[in-house]
This record gives sequence, structure tokens and C-alpha cells, in this order.
Amino acid sequence: MKPFVKYIVILLAITLSGMLVLDLFYTVVFNTGAYRNKLMWVRDLENRPQLDYIILGSSRANYTLKPNLIEAQTGKEGYNLGMNSCNIIETQALLEEFLQHGDTKAVYVQVDSQYRQDFPDPIGEVVWMPYINEAGVYEHFEDFGSKYKAYRYIPFYRYQKFGGRLGLREVFSSLFGTGYNYNSTKGYMPRYGVLEGEKDFIPDVPLVAENLYYTNLVRYCKERDIELYFFTAPYYKFEGDIEKLDTFLPNYTNFSDSLKQPSYFSDQIHLNTKGAKRFTEIFMETYFSETP
Repeated sequence: MKPFVKYIVILLAITLSGMLVLDLFYTVVFNTGAYRNKLMWVRDLENRPQLDYIILGSSRANYTLKPNLIEAQTGKEGYNLGMNSCNIIETQALLEEFLQHGDTKAVYVQVDSQYRQDFPDPIGEVVWMPYINEAGVYEHFEDFGSKYKAYRYIPFYRYQKFGGRLGLREVFSSLFGTGYNYNSTKGYMPRYGVLEGEKDFIPDVPLVAENLYYTNLVRYCKERDIELYFFTAPYYKFEGDIEKLDTFLPNYTNFSDSLKQPSYFSDQIHLNTKGAKRFTEIFMETYFSETP
């Protein structure tokens, strides 16, 4: 029996050691490698002058506004920090992360029917998992279940769990310099293609309850003298009910019906590059009408 127990102990020790080494290796790469996602880029920003604005939100921000065009026409410098599948939990975390590396006068948050979500997005949260050991990151997720404690304290578990987006392929791509050049577009990500055919928009349940995480975001920005604006980006033939956003949120503007031509859309909820250019012009006319 003793040799068997000894064998099990040795096997467990080797396994744990391997997990610790792999965890350290993956984490180092996600902290120092080529940018495989926008969060990696934000964490690498240093010694930047104060920006005029940043844009936060989901893919409906990511593919929607062009900071280079804004700067060329208004002189306002900013970043598009929209990230796919990012809701209010990840938005708050990203703003706090950005403010550790830079500063901004104003924040523009894209918000829509996903306003009701008051829990981490199962896709949007993944990019945060390499950094879950950091107290400032963990605090955004710890109240949402014991799984985040497991991601934090069990070596390599989070990388195994999210292997499709944090696995070996991503690690080696980052390690060998295959990443995105966010600096050239200042965060904007182009989306191509044109909406084909007429499809019925699936209406959402009307928004009826206030989301306290947005209230916390408003308070957070007010305490730091950061101007905060909310907006809804264009949809194609939108049929949802988001009227309450005007009541729930300060400085809110609804652009959901501002573009009507299908040629501006890649699908019903995302703009293509042509649509992004046109909406950026509308955005500038609304918020940056005074040239420097």
C-alpha cells in the first residue's frame, strides 16, 4: 500500500508542478506577447497624454466608430475600446484598467437592449481570465459564483476551460508576434460585407428595470470628473423597446434609427466600414461639432 500511496503523491506533485509551470508560461505570454485582443493592448498603454475621449461597449461599438476620422476632422484624439460581447461588468472593468495606464476627459458608452444584463458575459469575460489573479480584476467577478475562485486559485484551470480562446494556438500566435495592430486604427475594428435580404428583427422584451451596475458607472465617472455619455448605435429596422434608457441614463442619445440603408450594415446589428464612416460623421456632428 505504501508504494502505491507514494506513487500517487509523486504523480500529483508532478501534475501540479506542470500545471503551475504552464500557468506561469501562458500568463507571461498574455502579459508580454503580441496583442491577441484589445485588453492586451490597453494593458500595454503607458505614458500617453490625456485623451479627449474613449468609446466603450460591445461589438456594436467596436465596429462602429473610427477615431482616426474623428481626429482628422475635429482634432479630438481618442480610442475605440469597444470589445465583442462586452457588457456592463466588462465595461466597468475595462474603464478601470484603462485609467491605470492613461487618462481621458470623456467616456462614451454604447448601450442597447443588453442593458438588462447584470452578470459577466460568458464570451466577453474570457479575455479577463489570464489576469484573474490580480485583485483589481478579480473584484469585478468574485460576486458571480465560485467558478471565478476556481479560475483564480487552480493553476492552469482557466486556460484549459477556455482553450478555444486562451489555448495553445493563441499563446503561440502571441508569442511569435502574430497580433492585431490596434495602434494604427486606435482600436476601431472594420467589419466587411453587406446585409443581404430582409429579415424580421426579433424584438426584445421591453426594458423595465434599472441596472444598478450602470448607476455605479455613473457615480464612478462623476467622482473622477470624467464626462460620461451613453448612446445606442444604429440597427437595421430595429423593433426593440429601449425607451426607458432615456430615463435610466444621463446624457443618453438614441441613434438606433439614424441609418436606414441596408448598404451601411453587415448584418442587422452591426455596421460595415461604409456604415461606420457615416455613423462616425453623425457622431461627430452630435458631440464634436465645435472644431478646435
